[in-house]
Amino acid sequence: MSRLGFLKRLMWPPSTANQCQMGTGSSLGEEGIVENILGDPRAVTLGDHSVCRGRLLTYGHGGNISIGDWCYIGVRSEVWSMASVTIGDRVLISHDVNIHDGTAHSLDPAERHAHFKKLLTQGHPDAWQDLPGVHAAPVVVEDDVWISFGVTILRGVTIGARSVIAAGSMVIRDVPPDSLYRNSIEPVIQPLSEITQRCT
Repeated sequence: MSRLGFLKRLMWPPSTANQCQMGTGSSLGEEGIVENILGDPRAVTLGDHSVCRGRLLTYGHGGNISIGDWCYIGVRSEVWSMASVTIGDRVLISHDVNIHDGTAHSLDPAERHAHFKKLLTQGHPDAWQDLPGVHAAPVVVEDDVWISFGVTILRGVTIGARSVIAAGSMVIRDVPPDSLYRNSIEPVIQPLSEITQRCT
């Protein structure tokens, strides 16, 4: 086996539908991936009539992903959990959405390097004490939420029922029910000639 194949096997176990619990009429699309590094099929649940075309991942040291009924998770969307991500019923998640309930790495460079080195040599850690400087907090997406494309949702956030998250938003605080959440973006448009004159 090549070194790359060995590392892939150490870090990411094979993805199969039997790594999760699937409700009646639910499915993993052709692009759908479940990487349940935790290894407990009860840690990833997909409710009745829900479709996942993205990636659902739990870490070796923890994580829980619960998706309700009649939900959709779009292509290239990623839900990574080391605490818990709870998604209610009738939630629509577009493509290229990222939901992460943890920080993944320490801010301390020595701890970060030690973690990375351990990943390469031993695989994902299976205990919190092996991850100094890493933090997690649950993410909750309540019923009937629509998350548009390119959204990022970070740890500790609750999105209230029936809310809409606008395309490209970074969600870092709670969203009340029945709200539109969008980041304020001010476009800057200027002629290329002005920029090239300054560069010469």
